Amino acid sequence: MRKTSLFLIWTILTTASIFDAKSYRIPNQLIILGYGAGICLNLEAYGMMGIAYFILKAAWPIFALSLLYILGKGLGAGDIKLFSVMSSVVGSQLTVDVMVTSVIIAGCVILVLSLYRKQLIKGKLHYSFYMTAAFFLLQFKS
Repeated sequence: MRKTSLFLIWTILTTASIFDAKSYRIPNQLIILGYGAGICLNLEAYGMMGIAYFILKAAWPIFALSLLYILGKGLGAGDIKLFSVMSSVVGSQLTVDVMVTSVIIAGCVILVLSLYRKQLIKGKLHYSFYMTAAFFLLQFKS
């Protein structure tokens, strides 16, 4: 099941990055598809208790990151929903690892670009890129 869930989240992250690059949006259809996969994987692993596990896994990233969205600090609603999908599919530990690693990668990229351009980078980020990069980096690391 671990390989299946890793492949599913890899596919969802890559697809989200493509949509994000085109329109700065992650389509809700992709999020719903991810939630459907999360429900199926949790039902397979835990039986009927999988529904409760799915809800808990999917809810905590929304609660944890909603303040950043409300304050307008770089995360869009699609990014938060994508973290929620990731948690429901691959679990909380990998999701936290991706959160931390993606912040580090995004910070490094912004720092390098700011130094190169000799001005602070402001504006929207394609944060799904950094999430996807963090996920791949963590997969190669393990």
